[in-house]
Amino acid sequence: MRGNTRFKLLTPFILFGLFLACRGTPGLQLGQHQEEAPKITVRFVYIDNEATTVCVSGSFNSWSHQSDCLSRSDDGWSVRVALPSGRYQYAFVIDGCRWRDDPGAVLSEDDGFGIKNSVLIVE
Repeated sequence: MRGNTRFKLLTPFILFGLFLACRGTPGLQLGQHQEEAPKITVRFVYIDNEATTVCVSGSFNSWSHQSDCLSRSDDGWSVRVALPSGRYQYAFVIDGCRWRDDPGAVLSEDDGFGIKNSVLIVE
């Protein structure tokens, strides 16, 4: 009997949660998709003639060190990444293990673990 009482008490909360989940975003009808924020293409550049791989890792890609890898060219390494407006911390990952801040970045800040991350503001 107690189990049934507990279920009856929780049912309104569960139904209300389902109602909120099914309502979606105000102003959108079922079947419509919410538009993504416009993105701006940012070019990351890193110069290191000794590196065999260079990737950019940051708050914009969940600190993945394999998502956004740079391509080698005559003038160094570069990659273009489309980002929505915002403030991002990032660093370069050299050869999969060495983390380096961006020597060309204007802003940097401590990551809380004694390491400086570069800061990018996209507007």
